[in-house]
Amino acid sequence: MTESVYAVEATRSEDWWVIEVVSGLPATVVGVSQARRLNKVPKVARRLIADLLEVDINQVMVDVKVSMPSELEAVLDRARQAVATEVEARSAAARARCDAAAALLGANLTMREAGQVLGVSHQRIKQLADQARDSAIA
Repeated sequence: MTESVYAVEATRSEDWWVIEVVSGLPATVVGVSQARRLNKVPKVARRLIADLLEVDINQVMVDVKVSMPSELEAVLDRARQAVATEVEARSAAARARCDAAAALLGANLTMREAGQVLGVSHQRIKQLADQARDSAIA
């Protein structure tokens, strides 16, 4: 059984999601339907395509792209950028904490003292220092 992937675009219209099959269908076939909820779009699209092509629904896979108005896309882009910045900052903070733990231990503080200075438990200091050492090796 060969599965085919069809590109589908979902656009909000009033209380419905308009579903349009934008690629994969023969040029003479138009695939448009609607769904009340976004989570139903893939199933409705698969059923639509299967019915149009008279194939088993299990042979149909869809790649759904949600199309939003430009003002909403701008808001979404800002949110995506903020999340990417947050992920980067968390990663940098984790690296800095590991480096600080290793540096504190390297300055001959005990694990308990280093934990107190860094605001974590002495067990966590050991983990952080080990991570710093492992990343330095890699």
